[in-house]
Amino acid sequence: MSASSSASSKWPNRLLLFIEVPAVVVLFVMMLHVTANALLRAFASSPIPNTLEITQYVYLPIIALLGFMAAQARGEHIVADLVTHYFPPRFRRWVLFFGYALTAIVTAGFAWYGLEEANHAHSIGKTAGVSTVVSWPVMYLVPLAFGVLTVQIAFAAVRALRGFEDEDATDAEVERLNAEMEAEHALEASALATSDSEKK
Repeated sequence: MSASSSASSKWPNRLLLFIEVPAVVVLFVMMLHVTANALLRAFASSPIPNTLEITQYVYLPIIALLGFMAAQARGEHIVADLVTHYFPPRFRRWVLFFGYALTAIVTAGFAWYGLEEANHAHSIGKTAGVSTVVSWPVMYLVPLAFGVLTVQIAFAAVRALRGFEDEDATDAEVERLNAEMEAEHALEASALATSDSEKK
């Protein structure tokens, strides 16, 4: 299935910042937290309490779920179009459409189930493992992330049906070939400059 790369480029940068900046901040805080915990454990024999639980139940879910949305928005999910690439364009559109539609149904199911689980976790005051770290607020990110993914994938399904996916693939191939040609020209120019300097 082809990822919608130009759909991602149409996403306003400010909307992407709402997804990516929090993920980067949480990643940086997690890095500092884990490093401080390791240093304090090694040199002061006094690690930060509940570091494993906070990392496992707070930091990592936030980073992963925001990453799903950012990857879909940028069209950077892994693409395996080995078979569909050879289909006639009209048939390829329908295959992509049904693939995206099925994926949207699954992600909508995850969002619904995630909301029920988050409400249950809230009602019982769920904590991280056997610790006292409150983990239920992060669970509300599951329905939010999968709800956004459902909308993104439904949008990709409509684009596939209208044939924009084929245009995206062609544009991406042209950009890749142009980049390769520019790299070859730069390599030839540097080799020529090196040989000229050696002659002098």
